Amino acid sequence: MGAAVEDVKESSKPAVVKGVDLEEIFSENAAAKIIQVAQRGLKQNAPLQAYPHTVAQTGSEAGRYEEREADFWTCGFFPGCIYTLLERSMKYPQSVNIPSHCRSQYQELLLKLGRHYSVAINQMSSRTDTHDMGFIVQPALQKDWELTGNIESLQSVINAAYALASRYDDKVKAIRSWDVAINDRYSITDMSTNFLVIIDSMCNLDLLYFVGHTQNDHSLIAIATQHANSIIHEILRPDHSSYHLVNFDPRTGRPQAKMTNQGWKDDSTWSRGQAWAIMGFAQTYTWTKDVKYLETAIQCGTYFLRRCREGEGIWHHPMVPCWDFDAPQENILEPLRDISAGIIAANGLLIIHQALQGLPSTLAESLSSGMNFLDMALAIVSESLDMSYDRDLASFSTPPKEKVNGNAVRSDLQIEETGFECILRNSTTNWNEHAHKKYADHGLVYADYYLLEFGNKLLRAGLL
Repeated sequence: MGAAVEDVKESSKPAVVKGVDLEEIFSENAAAKIIQVAQRGLKQNAPLQAYPHTVAQTGSEAGRYEEREADFWTCGFFPGCIYTLLERSMKYPQSVNIPSHCRSQYQELLLKLGRHYSVAINQMSSRTDTHDMGFIVQPALQKDWELTGNIESLQSVINAAYALASRYDDKVKAIRSWDVAINDRYSITDMSTNFLVIIDSMCNLDLLYFVGHTQNDHSLIAIATQHANSIIHEILRPDHSSYHLVNFDPRTGRPQAKMTNQGWKDDSTWSRGQAWAIMGFAQTYTWTKDVKYLETAIQCGTYFLRRCREGEGIWHHPMVPCWDFDAPQENILEPLRDISAGIIAANGLLIIHQALQGLPSTLAESLSSGMNFLDMALAIVSESLDMSYDRDLASFSTPPKEKVNGNAVRSDLQIEETGFECILRNSTTNWNEHAHKKYADHGLVYADYYLLEFGNKLLRAGLL
């Protein structure tokens, strides 16, 4: 009888929300791809010197992660992918679709991998040379604290918040994003006369709110809220589209230029920047409960969705945004997309949906104008999966049956490897004509992270 039970293959758990099949977010392939790459890093001594960043779709290096130096702003996202899988295995085991023979090792391995990839991040947690501290520490270290109670990780998150706050300037009433901005068009290097703020900064405020409340330090909360107000006033346009970059004069606190670094033109709307705005203002509302920020998130989201719909009847999968909403397309039937922008926006729209559930129905209806933001988030993710989910799948191998003295022994998790190490294709990091290095149409680590995180948000909300 026992042998018969062991031979039963577990059936995959359905992952359907409002009729939208999201199984690929929770698939064996997604987990196996992350572990395939992570186990390679485990063979290197910590702290790691480089982290996964992009995967080319063509050329001699196609399919394999290109890594960036450990202090690059995206370093937190690959370990964040590991921790999204760990969160599922610890809190939502019903969502884990892996073979039975892997389960006894899976959670232990993920924690080992997550801790290995976190060593360098812990060591850089007090950096004051970047505003990206939320992106760097929250995906892995904050999740490590929340899941395991690791005090070292919590302390690093606290360090990062105070490091970020040190970049706040009371005259500008904002946090300095970049120290310099250099491309083939401009070279902005003098910090005494330039104060650079980008729309992406909205998504690092969550770190300040989290630590501000954790430490009961209202100065961090005040800095985050003032920064959000400055973004509304100076980076958002009247129609709630966004500039990418505003250069303030630190001597007066006034803007002296509104421009782009990664979008098409200064006055165009870079789709990923707009996505950061949606998610950042939605997060700010969840902490402050000031409806002004929820309304701002909704208006930014409504703009994003309207611009996506402009592609209906012209190109396939219109809910997958073009890399810049205003950029001309070489091929109108196959415009250059940024899958990461859509997935980030979907995360923000899901936060908006949850926020509206907590408001009186009349206020919620007034703010949303009848739009169902959960439906819109699901539409973006569904079209993204259909268009860009990589079909070169990874899986877990069946291990050989090894015995020592008649007892079964545990072997490492073996992977039937994929030839393309990202889950999603078709991201565009930077296609600005003046960029020193242009990236387009590739896999991207934070597109994968926010896809997995979208799945976890659904689990936390009880929607799966």
